[in-house]
Amino acid sequence: MNNRQIDYYDSVDKKKIPKQDWMRDKLPADYWEKGTQSRKSKEQWFKVNVDILMNRMRHNNTDVHILQWRHGCEIDKQPDGTLKFIKDYLNVNQQLFQAQCLGFLS
Repeated sequence: MNNRQIDYYDSVDKKKIPKQDWMRDKLPADYWEKGTQSRKSKEQWFKVNVDILMNRMRHNNTDVHILQWRHGCEIDKQPDGTLKFIKDYLNVNQQLFQAQCLGFLS
């Protein structure tokens, strides 16, 4: 949303936190509770996949390894009425791969 972070979750606090006042003010508490549960589930998925990635890249457990997930959409509407979506997976600031897809406006 205009290059602004709208929420946040990390493996230390284990809580989905709004980063924009309007989200904190307008969304009910159960939205954040459900979002926290969803992020905890994704955290478990990431732990499994970081282990797989470390094994395939022949890394060990002595170093710190970070897998960052970010997602969003490019707001520019395409001529055919679609929005362009991005999903990135980054490993310690090195981009592993980028998957792009088109999503249609509903």
